[in-house]
Amino acid sequence: MRSFLHLTSFQVYNVILLVIFAIIVNPINDLLILYYSLYCIFHFLIIYLGIYHFRKSLYIIFFLYGLGLDLLWINEIGPHLLTFVFLLLILQFFKKYIISFNYLRIYFFLILLQILMIFIEIFLTFILFNNPINLLFMIKLFVLSLVLSYPLFIIFSKIDLIK
Repeated sequence: MRSFLHLTSFQVYNVILLVIFAIIVNPINDLLILYYSLYCIFHFLIIYLGIYHFRKSLYIIFFLYGLGLDLLWINEIGPHLLTFVFLLLILQFFKKYIISFNYLRIYFFLILLQILMIFIEIFLTFILFNNPINLLFMIKLFVLSLVLSYPLFIIFSKIDLIK
């Protein structure tokens, strides 16, 4: 019987996702920079899982996280659910091309996809629910995504060594 300390890397990522999800759905106004950082990390990890640990079970995981974020933040089904599931479909379609990328290309692809994904979610929220687009919020997320992405990529590559 496996103990809690002998998790696979995929299981470790899912525990990290669950913890981050629990934190970001209940933001504290005094710690907004932490909240924004965890929001960026959450999206980076979602994409990382889709690229490096693609499985059919990710459809259920992404669906549940997208549904949870949408229902807890805007009380409607919408941008996160659509974006997460659509992301997985795109990654499945382009998987054979992504595999041929080297380390740096995958890293830049991850950053581009993360920023694009966050901006699409903000845009869909504006279109579907008439929620105003906050340019300062978008700039903060862009900068945090750039700053946090490389250390996250290194940390996640170390977690991938777990067997």
